[in-house]
Amino acid sequence: MTPSQAARSEKVDRRRKPGKLYTLTSYGRAIHNACDAAGITVWSPNQLRHNAATELRKKYDIETVRTILGHATGFTTEVYAELDFANARSVIGRVG
Repeated sequence: MTPSQAARSEKVDRRRKPGKLYTLTSYGRAIHNACDAAGITVWSPNQLRHNAATELRKKYDIETVRTILGHATGFTTEVYAELDFANARSVIGRVG
């Protein structure tokens, strides 16, 4: 090793240190990386919200679900909560 190499200071680890909390982006990235590592289909945190909205919508009225999800309007809730086709078929079966 040359004297100039020996005199160099160590490089500072430039990688960001882990924080106390996940950010919105880091949470999604962590899920994506975990899915890749597990060899499963990649999913996003937003899919959990959509699924929860759909399940809540099956059991409760749109205003209750809107309040739980924190939406300003029922329109946004309707976008998140998929239609309940099984319930619609059941009603049609009873009505005729």
